[in-house]
Amino acid sequence: MTKEVNPTDPATIPKFVDELPKPVTAKPKYYKGQQRKDYYELKMIQAEHSFHKDFPKSIIWGYNGLYPGPTIEATKDKSIYVRYKNLLPLQHFLPVDYTLHAANDSKEVRTVTHLHGANVDWESDGHPEAWYTRDYSQTGPKFSKEIHEYTNHQPGTTLWYHDHAMALTRLNVYAGLAGFYLLRDALEERSNLPCGDYEYPILIQDKSFNEDGSLFYPDEPPFPVPVHPSITPGFVGNTIVVNGKVWPYLNVEPRKYRFRFLNGSNRRGYVISLSNDEHLIQIGTDGGFLTAPQEIQSVELLPAERTDIIIDFSKYEGKEITLVNSDEDFIDKYTREIMQFNVCLPLKYEDTSEIPERLAVSMDLHSHDAHIERHLPLTATTDDFGRPMLLLNNRMYHDPTTEKPALDSIEIWNFINATQFDHPIHLHLIQFKILERRPFDMELYQNKGRLEFTGPPEKPHDYEQGWKDTVKAEAGKVTKIIMHWKDYAGNYMWHCHFLEHEDHDMMRPILVMRDVHPVQEPHAEIQHEVEHSQDQHHEDSTIVTGNNEHTVPLLINTPHSTPTEEMVEHSQVSLQTDEIEYTPQTIPLLTSTQNITHSTETAYLDNVEYNHLSAPLLNNTQNITFSKVELPDHQIHNVTGINSIPQPIFPSTELQLPQQRMATRRRRRWY
Repeated sequence: MTKEVNPTDPATIPKFVDELPKPVTAKPKYYKGQQRKDYYELKMIQAEHSFHKDFPKSIIWGYNGLYPGPTIEATKDKSIYVRYKNLLPLQHFLPVDYTLHAANDSKEVRTVTHLHGANVDWESDGHPEAWYTRDYSQTGPKFSKEIHEYTNHQPGTTLWYHDHAMALTRLNVYAGLAGFYLLRDALEERSNLPCGDYEYPILIQDKSFNEDGSLFYPDEPPFPVPVHPSITPGFVGNTIVVNGKVWPYLNVEPRKYRFRFLNGSNRRGYVISLSNDEHLIQIGTDGGFLTAPQEIQSVELLPAERTDIIIDFSKYEGKEITLVNSDEDFIDKYTREIMQFNVCLPLKYEDTSEIPERLAVSMDLHSHDAHIERHLPLTATTDDFGRPMLLLNNRMYHDPTTEKPALDSIEIWNFINATQFDHPIHLHLIQFKILERRPFDMELYQNKGRLEFTGPPEKPHDYEQGWKDTVKAEAGKVTKIIMHWKDYAGNYMWHCHFLEHEDHDMMRPILVMRDVHPVQEPHAEIQHEVEHSQDQHHEDSTIVTGNNEHTVPLLINTPHSTPTEEMVEHSQVSLQTDEIEYTPQTIPLLTSTQNITHSTETAYLDNVEYNHLSAPLLNNTQNITFSKVELPDHQIHNVTGINSIPQPIFPSTELQLPQQRMATRRRRRWY
């Protein structure tokens, strides 16, 4: 290390002096069975890694001791088997918060690997409670398999595998436990895309370092708390690391290259573009190829999002082009640059690769086929130690499962982001399509639990047109997605992919259920009133209010509190009325439908008024007749008194707590 370079100070770190490495490809062993299938073993071990040529080597945790881990290449519909062996030390080299779920009464070092974006049986999905310690000496309550089976029954795409252990994901991924999983199919083979030496997976992360070159991660937030070490609301580093190198360069030929970009950061988002303003040619998203390539100027990636891009360097021989980051959340003059392309290599042979006019055949889902529409708030509260904590559907991780889709059902989920920040929401097992985003009156929702839209629906961004497994739920907006729950039943997850948020209870279970009708079920318990504002048009404003206090975002300090539910049975009786009584939490969708007669049996609730003209779920619907039948008392099941539910608390300056003076070694930015 030269004297001038201080790893803690990005101003002293030379940029574009390390060549971008390409992750090695994993080599399979062979599974001895009736059918020979590829079998891999990846060992999680502690190793030393060089992040920069002027840094001392740093301790990392890597699959096979590599950072990033080896790239697994698989083929559509050809199963492979992978064993991820935990050979890590018994103590973590990063600060562990023992107050989080599973950390308090379990071993300090635990791992389980999740194949992000995979259509896979839940026992091979990498459930956070399926963790295990070194040599499987202790295992979590959901652990059942040492060997993961990946059937690869999905379109070719860019997946990635990473650690997903309960309460340790932020530390284990930051330590290096991540790698690419490239799934290829016949469409890719026919498309004549850039390949081989002209295809690069690009893992973008941010890091900070101590003076000795070791990885820095904070052991406390930037405000006083009674816990040490303590989780922080979100960590961003002061350098950009690509494929394990700080601000690297890549020498390229004047021809087309394919780059599979992945945001593997804990918290930081990126808006990626080229310094010469040349357009990017996007060919795929999280879940695979687009129907056709499209030219875009930039692409935003929140943590865990991927994009498949072709860059044509043929017109820029002898030029230097920087891959830049224009995200404004945590930007500074150092993190505005990601890496550099030097168009300095001679053309080895004629570039015969192509950008096809068409790619994947459209297999869209349609709103009128959805069985259930769920309204899922993203809210803020504080934990027992006074720390800010973010919640999904007003619940902590350990609360009973509320999202229980039926196998082979189509659902619409609305993420109502009542926090001050965007959140990347990831659903396990499935790929979905983004339908729209729509702004709402956040103050009204926070104070009274009423959802009033303040503007028209917004289409997905141009770079979000394909299949996704992670979506940006924008602050102050309702983000609507549609998905098909198919192939597998069992225990899955949905969570924010800001890793500090995920580890601190912004994660919820999903139970995909077999042998149940894909219609409204009693477990979908939140009931909404939907009505139009009288002084605004349908496309401009809609109001949704809850018929019980549980629709108001909650302060979860009493885990045993249970909202009042009215559990009812459906009937075929049809009586005409001018009112609609919606069933709890999720609302059966009636879109683009005519001459529908529907009946709903329910108990009347005190002081609740309904106006069916405002229901956003009844778009383009004519001549719909509903009935409302009052049930006998013995058919109504009251779970608990609603007065026992605590009232919501919403910090007006969420997470933006006073900055305290900190030790020199820890004086960094946390978000």
